[in-house]
Amino acid sequence: MLRCVTVFKLVFSLTLFGDGIASRQKDVVWYVSRLAQDLRKETAADGVLNCWMLQFSPDTKYSTLQSDLAQRLNTQHISLMQANQQGKYEFTMQDPNIAVIILGSKTLTMDDNNMSQWIENIHIECKTIVLFELTSNVNKFQRNAYYLTALGLLNVALIALNKNYVYTFYLNPLRVRGHAGFPGYNVLFYDRLKTLQITKLRAMYRNDIYTVGACENIVGEDIALLQLFAKTVNLELHLTKLQCNDNESISHCSSKLYNLDVLWNRNFFHRYNKFSVSCMEMEQIAIATPAGRLLTIWEIMLKPFQHSVWWLILALCLGFLLMEQLAPKMFTNSLVGLALFGFEKRQLRFTRPSEKVVAIALIVMFFLLKCGYETKLISYITQTPREPGALTIQDLRNRNITVYHRNFDTKPMDKLHGMLGKYESNIMLFDGLTVLENRVGLQINTMHNEATRDAEHSYKILPENVLEMLPFYTFHPKTLIRRPFQTFQYRVFEAGLPSYWRQANFKCPKLYKSITQINDQQTEHLIHVDNLKPLVLFFCLLWAIAIVVFVVEVIIVRCFACCR
Repeated sequence: MLRCVTVFKLVFSLTLFGDGIASRQKDVVWYVSRLAQDLRKETAADGVLNCWMLQFSPDTKYSTLQSDLAQRLNTQHISLMQANQQGKYEFTMQDPNIAVIILGSKTLTMDDNNMSQWIENIHIECKTIVLFELTSNVNKFQRNAYYLTALGLLNVALIALNKNYVYTFYLNPLRVRGHAGFPGYNVLFYDRLKTLQITKLRAMYRNDIYTVGACENIVGEDIALLQLFAKTVNLELHLTKLQCNDNESISHCSSKLYNLDVLWNRNFFHRYNKFSVSCMEMEQIAIATPAGRLLTIWEIMLKPFQHSVWWLILALCLGFLLMEQLAPKMFTNSLVGLALFGFEKRQLRFTRPSEKVVAIALIVMFFLLKCGYETKLISYITQTPREPGALTIQDLRNRNITVYHRNFDTKPMDKLHGMLGKYESNIMLFDGLTVLENRVGLQINTMHNEATRDAEHSYKILPENVLEMLPFYTFHPKTLIRRPFQTFQYRVFEAGLPSYWRQANFKCPKLYKSITQINDQQTEHLIHVDNLKPLVLFFCLLWAIAIVVFVVEVIIVRCFACCR
């Protein structure tokens, strides 16, 4: 009789325990569906909510839990993808917004490659819920916690299926916080970046015009952006310069590094990379080509007027001189000498009205021509004119000029087909070659070239762009800073700080001081007496010719008078 009572008590207690577990699982199903509903409200603007339900427990007793939870999630119009421990991950699967892992009593280990592949492909912003059985074995719970954080699952909530406990993580160092009952959504899925105790941001970069400033005391605009971001979110920034070989790509060079949060150089992708953040501004690839040679002093003298104008002036002067010789009674004065130099054989007020009209017209015409001519010459003193160089890509092609580049992918550059050449040096120098580079780099290098070299090696940038591409910053797939940085970058861009940093490089005091010194030297050289000597000789020659012409005309007139 006593034995029967004992057996009855054991069966009754097991029944109550089973009912307790079943009730707990129903509460968990309701709680997980409520968390998914809260997440759906939070991400309503982002489109469809994708959910992964991964059944890693080998026990079949969780099949009811899985089916009930799947039914509840489907009623909330959530895109659900289910997989068991034999299911294989495929790259074409959509990334989840929420992942539910039914773990049960299973211990997560690195030996299970299939399970590790599933967890590794859950991105860091994904809200992850792990359903497990809580036991008295603390080491087992710790191994599961360290396993999840090692694979980059940080937004994790662990819900016990047999106890009334929910756990969440604090990171760096790893700390576990327990909650009794069912805490709210914001209690479990908070901003993990604000709870870090070890706050380090590890970034690698390679020298380029966006990471190195034009002066020693000014950093590049990308480094300034990263420093401001680290200061804003209270992170300790560790910058390391990449040491890459000449023919080594930046992706291959950075692959040898570990514990890297971000590769802080602008990269271009032919395919979408979900772990990258756009730079908010298109990169313009342009061409810099040597400007034409400086004109000589005699070419400068003829430059103010076109050749047709010079021939017209010469024909007009010769025509009037010839008319004076063939028909001396038509005009009593030499109208060309009168208009150019003011020489009068006879006072103009005593001449006929027709001669007055023609003389006044010539005087006004030559006066306007001289004003324009002198204005042009004065402008050439401040900026020495050059021969017209190439203005478009078609001009470069017509002149059979090779365009040199360093590390560009030339496949999308159809405009330069058959014109490209590889530049072997690591540093792009303005040494007479036509070069291909992004426009910002060309502008800075052009200013340096003008400040450090003479005017004969001047370059100009073609206004036409060869290509426009959108660059990206590349982040580690399991870093917490990508999404906060994306939001921060939008605000910085709207505030206009990138343009301010870029102008600081353009208006670098050291650079402008050098340019001013070079310009002062060039101006002093241009107005030197040796340079003005041809100009003085030119005008003296004109005056000598005018005097000779006037004397000859006077002699001829007197000879005719004596003969009569």
